[in-house]
Amino acid sequence: MKMNIKSTKCPSCGAIGVDSIEACQARFTKILEREFTTPAFFKVHRLTIDAYSLQHPEQYMKSTKSAAAHLTGMCWSMEHGYSQHLPSTIKKWVDGARTYTRIAPPLPLSRGGITLNHVIEISDPEQYFTAVTEWAKSTWNAWRIHWPQARKWIEEAISESN
Repeated sequence: MKMNIKSTKCPSCGAIGVDSIEACQARFTKILEREFTTPAFFKVHRLTIDAYSLQHPEQYMKSTKSAAAHLTGMCWSMEHGYSQHLPSTIKKWVDGARTYTRIAPPLPLSRGGITLNHVIEISDPEQYFTAVTEWAKSTWNAWRIHWPQARKWIEEAISESN
């Protein structure tokens, strides 16, 4: 019996037509290859990484430190204006030796209604920027229960740098 490819979906992010996390990772790798080989696409690389990671926390957010990196990166871009790179004060804070406040369950059941499928076929850099931003906003909204913690981490990073 053949499986209908449209009825399959990634068990983590829900991307349609993806029957496993490994298949979703293969699509993500194609997206990253395009970003690394075409500078016009690379400008949203940070959002791409954070959106995918937040939609696949079982793989990319195993530690609270990695969760802090992706949540603060996404929070900064969504609430303080898009940033290609994490601001240096926050990056130093994330990379530094510290004890993080554990993220309390639950992880969002829905990781956002938009997945990597929304961006994978786009060939125009401006349309790609818009689509990645939509994907990131959808993902960020799914994580709303953890917004206060992400904001607290950003405040800590900024206060420690002063």
